[in-house]
Amino acid sequence: MAGRTQNLDRRTQVAWVASHIANPVYRLRFLRAATADASWLRSRSRLGLWVLCTLLLPAPFVPLLFTRPPSKPERPLVRVSAPQGVTSGATTQPVAVWQVDSDRDAEIYSNGLRIGVRFTVAGPPRVYRVFARNSAAPGEGVVRFQPAGIVFHTTESCQAPFAEQETPAIERLGEALLEYVQRNRSYHYVIDRFGRVYRVVAESDVAFHAGHSVWADRDWLYLDLNRSFLGVAFEAQTSPGHADGLASPAQLRAAAMLTEMLRSRYHIAAEDCVTHAQVSVNPSNLLIGYHTDWAAGFPFGAVGLPDNYQLALPSVWAFGFGYDPVWFQSGSPLSAAIERAELEVLRGAAAAGLRPAAYRRILQKRFRAAQAEARAIPSPSPPPPADTRSPASPAVPPAPFRAAHKRTRRPAHAGI
Repeated sequence: MAGRTQNLDRRTQVAWVASHIANPVYRLRFLRAATADASWLRSRSRLGLWVLCTLLLPAPFVPLLFTRPPSKPERPLVRVSAPQGVTSGATTQPVAVWQVDSDRDAEIYSNGLRIGVRFTVAGPPRVYRVFARNSAAPGEGVVRFQPAGIVFHTTESCQAPFAEQETPAIERLGEALLEYVQRNRSYHYVIDRFGRVYRVVAESDVAFHAGHSVWADRDWLYLDLNRSFLGVAFEAQTSPGHADGLASPAQLRAAAMLTEMLRSRYHIAAEDCVTHAQVSVNPSNLLIGYHTDWAAGFPFGAVGLPDNYQLALPSVWAFGFGYDPVWFQSGSPLSAAIERAELEVLRGAAAAGLRPAAYRRILQKRFRAAQAEARAIPSPSPPPPADTRSPASPAVPPAPFRAAHKRTRRPAHAGI
């Protein structure tokens, strides 16, 4: 009796899906595929996935979803289209900001920003490759020398209580942090707990802040954001379970002015201002979120940006990365970004006439090819314009990327 009831439930589910397919030809194809593959019916989760595809995919993609690919399909021409239904904020134009004064200790800007420069050092000259996001294969990447975006970090360094009587301890810890960041070329900018902005690595040079990383905007795919993006770190430490309130009001005001200046200077789109957790990946296991700082709680609005947590993660939709289920259990805002990216994977698989798993493998091969090309950095690079190169001490060979000051944790312990 139990077996008959289970079969009846499956038939009811199949009938319900079929009832939502308006075109009779497509409906017949679905019924044939459903009744011919018994193993397909045994997985409720897979049924739910196909129901989602049926309801959400545009009508031209539906027949491809229910058409079986040949046993050995030819490698399709994979083209990644712009994610649908998400406002990127890329049209948000920054306010014009310019430098009005400087001395050996600081630079002053028209929006009130003051940047301390006494810790500034040089790193390797900035040069990197970007790839067109809608190409079938990376091909020849375009070489660039100017920063394309901003990655926000927390330093995860030791903290003293933020109280007046603790001012000497706060000063000592902040000074030690800046010296450490300087030695390791860890960030371009550090915003200390009093809201003071320090340039550490010259904007024209590479800082080792992002590790293995992936991002994309409307036109381009970026790998190795150490080279292509600027790193801005808040002196802060994440407490497990507490993602909000990491930055003080003074830090937020300073971050807003710094972001405004950098966007004005380099014409950075709002969608290219993101957090470390959004871009961090682990190529060894092809999972996202190797670093989890600012996985939640980043005050995009307070620094003059749209909520970029809503953007579909490029590491998933462009390169087929996977993710730990804990991202959904923790209620992180990145769960919505993952869901949107997964929907793009389904759309791409349907357009290519492939199962999602096969399509994802093609995306992962695309990542390996792009990664290999990105590592082939051309040299030497031409000097950047004089107004974009910061005063710096002579460059020294940097240490390999290490984030010893920053804890690398699984999402469950990252305060998300």
